[in-house]
Amino acid sequence: MGSIGAYTPRHVDTELCFWRRPDTGRSVQIDFTKGKPEDNVKQMHVLDETHSVQVQDIRDESSYTLDKSGFVYLSHEIPELDRVSDGEFVRDSIIPKTEELVRNVTGATRTITFAHRVRCLASDPSMLADNRSPAHSVHSDFTPAGALHQLETIVPDEKERNRLLAGRVLVINVWRPLKLIQRDPLAVCDWSSLDIESEGIPNRITLPHGWNELGRYACSAKQRWCYLGGQQPSEPLVFTQFDSSKMEEGGTTVPHSAFVDPTYNDFAARESLEIKMFAFV
Repeated sequence: MGSIGAYTPRHVDTELCFWRRPDTGRSVQIDFTKGKPEDNVKQMHVLDETHSVQVQDIRDESSYTLDKSGFVYLSHEIPELDRVSDGEFVRDSIIPKTEELVRNVTGATRTITFAHRVRCLASDPSMLADNRSPAHSVHSDFTPAGALHQLETIVPDEKERNRLLAGRVLVINVWRPLKLIQRDPLAVCDWSSLDIESEGIPNRITLPHGWNELGRYACSAKQRWCYLGGQQPSEPLVFTQFDSSKMEEGGTTVPHSAFVDPTYNDFAARESLEIKMFAFV
C-alpha cells in the first residue's frame, strides 16, 4: 500500500502467543467428542508461550506479494459495510464482490466461499468456531491436510475434486476492517521468513460434526511480523491459507494473530469481517 501523506510507520513492540513444541511427536490432537469440554479447552492452551515481537508497519513497503510472502494489502472499496449483520446482504453483495477481488488477484477462474465471520467483541466466552472476538494466538486456519479435508467437504465428488486438484487450488482469507483499525490489529507472518519444518505444529481438532487440522507455530527470531498501520475498510488484507502448488514449501499456510497495540488498548472493540474461500486457478 502507498503512504498517506507524510506518514510515519508505527512499528509496535508487543507480545504474541505461540506454541512450544510438544515433548513427544510433531503434532497435537484434541478430541472434543471425548472427555469434558473444559478439559479439552485447557488442553488447547497447555503449549502456550508468549514471546516479545516487533510487528513492522509496512504501509510504505511494496515488496510483499501473495506469491512471495503469502499476503498482500489491496485498495478495494465495498459500499454499505454497515450492513454486515444482514446475512442476505453479505451473501448477495459483499461475498460476490470479494470473490471477484480474489479472482482478479490470483487469476482464479472459480471461487467458492465456505465461511465468513464478523468480529466485533473485545472478548467472547466462546472458544471455538463462533468466537467473535479477535484471536490472540498465532495460528493458520488450515494445515495442508486440513485444507484438503475441507475441499472434500466442499466438493464431495471425487472425480470433480481430482480435476480441480490437477490445477492450482488455493484457500484465501480476505480480512477487512469495518472501521479504522486501532485496537487489536491483525499481524501476519511473511511466509518466506518461516521454517515450516521446525516451527509448524499441526493441531487436529475433532468435533461432533467432523474435524479440522489447523496450524500452530513455534517462535523464531527470523520470523518477520507485519501489519498495515491505520488500516481502513477500503484496504483489505488478502492472505493465503493453502496453496496446492507449493506443497513442498509447506503449502503457504500463513500464520496470523491479533496483537495488542498499547497505544489503543483502551479503545472500542475492533470490528472486522473475514471471508474464506477456495480459489481454483
